[in-house]
Amino acid sequence: MKAVVCAADELAKGHMRPAKLGPFPIVVVRTPDGSLFALLDKCLHQGGPLSRGRLGATSAGSEDVDDYRFERSGEILRCPWHGYEYDVRDGHLLADPSRHLGTFTAREEDGNIIVER
Repeated sequence: MKAVVCAADELAKGHMRPAKLGPFPIVVVRTPDGSLFALLDKCLHQGGPLSRGRLGATSAGSEDVDDYRFERSGEILRCPWHGYEYDVRDGHLLADPSRHLGTFTAREEDGNIIVER
């Protein structure tokens, strides 16, 4: 199964867009480094539409609450309903890496973004 999502220049770095691959709702993400990833567009918690969530970063810091540094910018997708966070590179839930979303292959081909299962 294969589908054209959009023209490659319609998905900028650090952005995402919803799509369909047959019966599957998916979200396609282009990370800040230009890599493409596609995930099932349904949160594992209650099925929230991840494509309506926020693409961001994780934070890490010391015991000092104000000492944060952001890591992996544009690689973490946060569900809009309850804030569950997923690694866009492999679909793993950050809070419990034993759980993960379905993933799909995403790539550029002939000026388009293509996803396939």
